Amino acid sequence: MELIESLKSLLNKKYTEDKPLITFMTNYVTVLDLVDCCVYAGGSPVLTDDIVESHNLIPHAGVNAVMFNFGTITRQYLDIMVNIGKSANKFNVPIMLDPAAISASPFRGEAIKRVLDEVHISILKGNLGEIKTILGYEAKAKGIDSFEDESDGEECCIKLAKEKNMIVAMTGKEDIITDGKTLVKIKNGTPRLQKVVGTGSSTGALITTFSGHSDDYLLSTVLGILLMGISGEIAEKRLKVEDGNRSFKLYLHDALSNITPQELEEYARLTIKNL
Repeated sequence: MELIESLKSLLNKKYTEDKPLITFMTNYVTVLDLVDCCVYAGGSPVLTDDIVESHNLIPHAGVNAVMFNFGTITRQYLDIMVNIGKSANKFNVPIMLDPAAISASPFRGEAIKRVLDEVHISILKGNLGEIKTILGYEAKAKGIDSFEDESDGEECCIKLAKEKNMIVAMTGKEDIITDGKTLVKIKNGTPRLQKVVGTGSSTGALITTFSGHSDDYLLSTVLGILLMGISGEIAEKRLKVEDGNRSFKLYLHDALSNITPQELEEYARLTIKNL
């Protein structure tokens, strides 16, 4: 499959010496996992939470991609995020947005609306509850968790992708990625990934870093999500009877850092269609 060969080629870029610089504006819960995943994908992370440098960090440092995560959003952090976003747009730097737990409070709903109104987002990755919230639909969600049956996931992703002119990725029982013209479905993964806090955010870090390697953001999004699913399967195979979630997370990061193009081809279960 041509898509698999393209994914393998992009994965190989993690071995190059030309490391893309990735700016993270993220939560304080999973930040170490995110920068680790950035390094696994061949990137170099830089973080900021200062309003002063938010105006010039992108051009001064030569940033290649930006990740926004709403997990612990505050009013001040929102202002910084919008500044960074406008600067990234000015210099054609892609932004990956993870609207984590946006239904948890009215402020979060206002915050996501402001970001989407004032900043062009290249990629949005979330669960169906988060995607429905952005569309203005009633969503079955609690914190970072979605309780949707996902039967209308494809329809919602396509609608949001077309409305906002961006890549939309829904992670769930079956992952869906679309730009409104092409749709990819991924069936890799394990339910154990839901038992480890940070796997969703870490997937965003992989997507963002590969978006620093390539300007094909549909491809970089598919690759980031696929790598998390495959690595979860590899990690699960290593578990012994006495191993728990912490051991699984350790094995998961081992797999993420060591995964090869050959393993990607062997494990990948995906489909692609034109809309």
